[in-house]
Amino acid sequence: MSWNTDAPDGTKSVKANNDILQANTTYTETEMNKDHFWNIGADEDGHHKFAQMPKYTDGAVATPTSPTLDTGMDLAFFSRLKTAVEATVAQDVQAYVRNAGAIMQLLGIRACCVFNNVAGNVAQSIVYKHNITSVTRQTTGRYSVVYADALPTDNYLIFGGGMKETANDVFEMFIGGISSGAAVAARKNTLGMIFLTGTPAGVLTNALQSWFVVFGG
Repeated sequence: MSWNTDAPDGTKSVKANNDILQANTTYTETEMNKDHFWNIGADEDGHHKFAQMPKYTDGAVATPTSPTLDTGMDLAFFSRLKTAVEATVAQDVQAYVRNAGAIMQLLGIRACCVFNNVAGNVAQSIVYKHNITSVTRQTTGRYSVVYADALPTDNYLIFGGGMKETANDVFEMFIGGISSGAAVAARKNTLGMIFLTGTPAGVLTNALQSWFVVFGG
């Protein structure tokens, strides 16, 4: 179904124009319902289902730019390639916002997990997750994490922590990190990572509960 540009058509009868105008109404409803609620119900109508947009490319793709704010506008929400360098290596598109003072990237959470201790070098008990298939203990304080959907690159940020398994030394904070290796991809790659839990002194320790969040990439 296509849009009738000439509607109503002055060369046609009223009856013939009924079909033309009805076709345009049906076209509008079909297209609007792709990402809006249009003539669905009192609670739904006037709301978005979701927003889709192409990357902002006002200029060369390898030199991504950002839209300017129109007069009287306070915020612009858009998508673009992250940087000129990353654009040349087909990096993924990210969401951004712009106000009068700055341009800010909306770093999405690629993956996150909260898991409870299970004794032994076995799969741990996941109590909350996003984009995580499994967390398995390899040895004391060392866990293999598998992502459900691969991340775009190895260059993501990880923040983690946990709660100690024993009640002694309550002021000793638990920390989370990544296992060291000869190459980044050996311990932290698009498919997963090796997550460590231990004390600030560097002693690997199992946690009563651990958590991590993966950003960017």
